[in-house]
Amino acid sequence: MNCFLVLRLWGLRAAGTVLVLLVSYQGFAQQPFAVPLPLTVLSSSDSLAIDLGQHEPIRVHRSCMRPLFVPSLLLGAGALMMAERQVLETDEELHEEIREHMARPTTTIDNQLRYLPGVATLGLGLAGVKGRHTPVDQLMLGALTYSINDAVTSHLKKLTHVQRPDGSNYHSFPSQHTSTAFAAATFLHQEYGGRSLWYSIGGYSVAATTGGMRMVKDAHWLSDVLAGAGIGILSTEAAYWLYPHLQRPLQRMVGRHAMVLPNYQLRAAGLTAVVVL
Repeated sequence: MNCFLVLRLWGLRAAGTVLVLLVSYQGFAQQPFAVPLPLTVLSSSDSLAIDLGQHEPIRVHRSCMRPLFVPSLLLGAGALMMAERQVLETDEELHEEIREHMARPTTTIDNQLRYLPGVATLGLGLAGVKGRHTPVDQLMLGALTYSINDAVTSHLKKLTHVQRPDGSNYHSFPSQHTSTAFAAATFLHQEYGGRSLWYSIGGYSVAATTGGMRMVKDAHWLSDVLAGAGIGILSTEAAYWLYPHLQRPLQRMVGRHAMVLPNYQLRAAGLTAVVVL
């Protein structure tokens, strides 16, 4: 009993550390400063377009590396625990405690829960709640985020070939449910975290719950969940960096009437072009 109590307290400390890291991540992402840049004119009022031809100050981050610190730390911790499992034994110890003190749930709500922050983001946009981008741009950013996240996570599962705790297959590392959930939570944070911190707290709480459920259901190790969280956050950050760059070449050719997005479905990568005639 004493051993169990100690482990439970350790788990609470770890959870507190994760919350502190996420709050720090949000703080990093919300520290802009103004810098004047020379700009050129675009022909539409799309939310990603900038009124060019003037030297207006725009808001940029102090360092583009700051938002990458926490997800990189989570990914690195997960990879280290997975690679040195026989030495650290953290995965096995936590797995044994979960199996000893918690019954395996039969619910499948984690399959839907992982999408909830993303659905909430699009729903808020359609409901007229102003975010960083228009509802159309939010939809495109969400699709790009999912494509990046799905491609990276799926390929890592094949490369690492880690067996699940329940022994069902060798697609354990990283957790795709957790990765999708944290990508969706970061999507919500990017669009509405500036309006209220509660949007970010809600999104990341749902994502953390999803990861926890995957461990309780004996589908993933702790290292899988940590790495999945890091990959999910990095996927969204990559999508927000990449999206304007994908738009610019096509804008030069056909103006603001078309867009090109990468697409990854059924293990095949490609490009999707949308043209408004």
